[in-house]
Amino acid sequence: MQKTHSGLYTAIASGESDKDIVTYRVSVIDAVEAPVLTVNSSGSSDSCTFNFTCRGHVFTLSSTFVYDSCSREEVTSQINTLILDCSEESIICNHSNPVSWKEDRINITQLCEENERRQMTTIFYVSSYKIGLIIVCVVVGVIVFAGLVLYCFCKNKKGVKQADDTDYDDAENLTQKMTGDTWTTVTYCTVGGHQTPSSAHDC
Repeated sequence: MQKTHSGLYTAIASGESDKDIVTYRVSVIDAVEAPVLTVNSSGSSDSCTFNFTCRGHVFTLSSTFVYDSCSREEVTSQINTLILDCSEESIICNHSNPVSWKEDRINITQLCEENERRQMTTIFYVSSYKIGLIIVCVVVGVIVFAGLVLYCFCKNKKGVKQADDTDYDDAENLTQKMTGDTWTTVTYCTVGGHQTPSSAHDC
């Protein structure tokens, strides 16, 4: 049948005179479109709280699922009905008319588990980032501290070496004064008979 077949149909009893027995209105209706169920995170820290939307034909219904419960929503226009409902395990979007019905269903238990894993993964990465940042800061601090200690050590060692060089130079100068031109050896000589010289050296 086609939509053009819609209209009034009358049953007539034939005889000496036709008699209308009953009249029916026949409507040819197309099958409903498949609805679309969309689930979004509510932005809550709760892993099992979701906002969801059910769309079918020209209708749109929205509700919120919070741990095994949600408000049932329903809208009807002419011959089409759209229902949004949920159970402990599923969210259901149902689109129907007098001759057909279709639905879109999402397993909420699986959705909660996936969302919980996603949150745990996010927490893990954030924690890993913070730990890594702390480790980097500690390593940089240790390197800076070690560098300062090494710098101070080298500076002190250089100062001690300079002091030793100064003491050595003073001793060398003192030696030069003792053995140099400023110290004159006096030699006494006598002319004549052999005598014991008065100085440390003989002429």
